[in-house]
Amino acid sequence: MPLTFALVGDVSVARGVAQVNAADWGATLAALREALRADATFGNLESPLTTAPHTSGGLDLRAPPAGAAALSAFTHLGVENNHAHDGGAAGQRQSRRVLREHGLTPVTRALSITEVGGVPVAWAAFFDDGRTPPPLSAIREGARQAQLVVVGVHWGVEYGPVTARQRHLARELASAGADLIVGSGPHVLQGHERLGQTLVLYSLGNLLLDQPYPDTRVGAVVRATRVAQGPHGAQGWSACAVPTRYRAGRVSSANAQERPRILSRLGLAACG
Repeated sequence: MPLTFALVGDVSVARGVAQVNAADWGATLAALREALRADATFGNLESPLTTAPHTSGGLDLRAPPAGAAALSAFTHLGVENNHAHDGGAAGQRQSRRVLREHGLTPVTRALSITEVGGVPVAWAAFFDDGRTPPPLSAIREGARQAQLVVVGVHWGVEYGPVTARQRHLARELASAGADLIVGSGPHVLQGHERLGQTLVLYSLGNLLLDQPYPDTRVGAVVRATRVAQGPHGAQGWSACAVPTRYRAGRVSSANAQERPRILSRLGLAACG
């Protein structure tokens, strides 16, 4: 039976999102319930869920632990990014614990294997800071132990196009055994690429993050289905996109004027 993954970019329940939704966290992503329904749903959690004090010295994206209630549509969330330590080591531990208490799997550099539709799937996530090498050994081990390997990468240049480094890392990850590479970090949409049977989504932009720029307020849910024969040959994946729009703390489908531009940036057709 084919497996379908619902994939998004950056997700934050901090700042303006918390202010709007604190009284009803369930409304935050309610409009996307069907788009996010899949065998596994994955994105990058940009806001640590913690009451620990701010320690990173930069922009503070700590979010209240109660915000986990807004994330119930997800099964797995990457927690390796430049805001993971906004609450220090204690905040990072608390955030991961809160996710587990809500039935969500935090995905880290350390390999984890979970069953998705009865199929063992290996997961890893990492933040490319330009200094720390990617967890290639963990990915190779995942390829040995599981039928599929999903890698979340926080990389690239904010608000920019795909970089040569992203393309280089994608090839390293694919060679190590990654089947699905899900990019976040630039906060804007970037295209996709197929490397043999590996599907690379360079950046899915923001799903839920209160940034003010027009391009940071549109995103997409990519629905990727593992198939024996893809639409472009033996690629292994069939993928489509549901364009999204952030408005005042909540996310809904993009309007008719926005959808073509979003799909063009991703290089994918609309779902349905």
